[in-house]
Amino acid sequence: MRELANANGDTCAVLRAFSEDGQTWAIPVAWRCSAEGLPSEDEFHEALGALIVECQSEGALSIGTRVTTHSDGVSDEMTSERAAFHRGALIAYGFERGEDRVEYRMELREALKVTDGWANLPTLKWKPIDSASEADVAWAGTLYRQACVGDPSEDPNEDPLGFVRMHLADEDIVQTPSPVQIGMCDDQAAVFLALSVDPNDGWSSVHYLGVLPPFRGRGIGLAAMKKGLQLLQSMGGELYHDGTAAENIAARALFERLGRSPFRTMEEWRLVT
Repeated sequence: MRELANANGDTCAVLRAFSEDGQTWAIPVAWRCSAEGLPSEDEFHEALGALIVECQSEGALSIGTRVTTHSDGVSDEMTSERAAFHRGALIAYGFERGEDRVEYRMELREALKVTDGWANLPTLKWKPIDSASEADVAWAGTLYRQACVGDPSEDPNEDPLGFVRMHLADEDIVQTPSPVQIGMCDDQAAVFLALSVDPNDGWSSVHYLGVLPPFRGRGIGLAAMKKGLQLLQSMGGELYHDGTAAENIAARALFERLGRSPFRTMEEWRLVT
């Protein structure tokens, strides 16, 4: 992790690196709302470069990051200044612009109240993936790849089996019940669901919800979203935070059913190593 300060010595940006599946890595940049201004350009470039090298040394094939273009509660002027600063560093290191992203946030209990009104949903049976079963994990990896077909944010370098394994082994999220669940429709796998809940503060997310192509257009996504929120609550979730590619019309329709508009917009950037 790299903490960078503005001209007044106040920490204004935090950069870190983490692996998503062993081959795909991310370098998020968290800007502090309480500290205005920017770090020096040289320090930012040095920190970003060091993290890129760290990712590459761990075998990264692809490195992603996101540039924030709007965030509720932060002035558009400050956000634009930081976005331009961030973009400049990414371009210098060879990152390429990807899709736009929208993010949503609300109290989990409020989201669940909304879902109480969702009626006549398809009936799904849910199978939790057992991290101790290699057959379970391999099956989930195959289904995850199938569920990603057509997703505007799909990364061809992502390792689906690696993602499932890492998610099931992540010690920073609640692991009971299983954070990877498969929704079954008429005894056939129809939905891949990956969940995340931080045990320290209750931050929660439906990390990935994907309906397999043969089952799309039947309301199954809505049923899976409702189940996902219920599981997040059972895992201790309190604040619900999710996002999707701006072009993912199906996913955005699910979020809009919760009665929320995006609180943050971002740009995806990627470096293929």
